[in-house]
Amino acid sequence: MNNVNKINEENLFKGLVWNLYKEHIKSFSHSAVKGEPTLDEMKKTFLSILPECTIKFLAQEKVGMIVQFHHLDTFPASELAEVTQIQEFLEKKYGGGKFKINFHHRTNFMSTKNYTTNGPLRWKESVKEDTSR
Repeated sequence: MNNVNKINEENLFKGLVWNLYKEHIKSFSHSAVKGEPTLDEMKKTFLSILPECTIKFLAQEKVGMIVQFHHLDTFPASELAEVTQIQEFLEKKYGGGKFKINFHHRTNFMSTKNYTTNGPLRWKESVKEDTSR
């Protein structure tokens, strides 16, 4: 399934997934040695890997002195590529809280970004408490 052909490029290069990809390029060790690729090179590579990428949403919860992360959802990156108002998206889908968004290419972690939203913690309804301890 290749949703990349249906994506509006104007929104694509303003959206959440593009920003996560740029974070990866900036922090990638080769960039410090070789320099950052040109914008055209970045766009070409991004479009080629996008069908193989995923976005994982996690909710952060502080329990005593420990911070726990609860996996909420994993989406093909192409489904979220045009999302430009990420905080509105998070509030609508999960409610309030602290969220970690991870960007993966196949099984490789690429980058992460944290967001905080207001409102009721609706995401807690979908998280099952681990009673195996």
